[in-house]
Amino acid sequence: TYYNGCLGAICGCRLVKAFQKTYYNEYGGGANDLQSGFNKGTGLGAEIIGTFVLVYTIFSTTDPKRNARDSRVPVLAPLPIGFAVFMVHLATIPVTGTGINLARSFGAAVIYDKVEVDQNTHHAKLVNIPGSYTKSVE
Repeated sequence: TYYNGCLGAICGCRLVKAFQKTYYNEYGGGANDLQSGFNKGTGLGAEIIGTFVLVYTIFSTTDPKRNARDSRVPVLAPLPIGFAVFMVHLATIPVTGTGINLARSFGAAVIYDKVEVDQNTHHAKLVNIPGSYTKSVE
């Protein structure tokens, strides 16, 4: 399922690039980028903390044991989850552009093709994703 999400994001970004090439290039393909004044460690830390906050909120609001005790929880679960997404975006947009949805961030970075190749290690870094996912380059 995780791989399907990444594959779907790549295909979706490719379709957008095919049909709206001018807008796609003008807006950087929707790819996230580390803002100036922040190093990669700060960006990675911000994304890890933001993702943790979101995942913790989702798990705590959808806990089946809590649902048994409190019948109104399933109805109100979207409120704290939406608030967590809002707060994470407020905190991380100035740093990384918010990449808590990895499939969306990964797909945009792959199709926008903003890749740096380190000549010493021959690894490609997707510059748009803090934490630098790497793949071998022949």
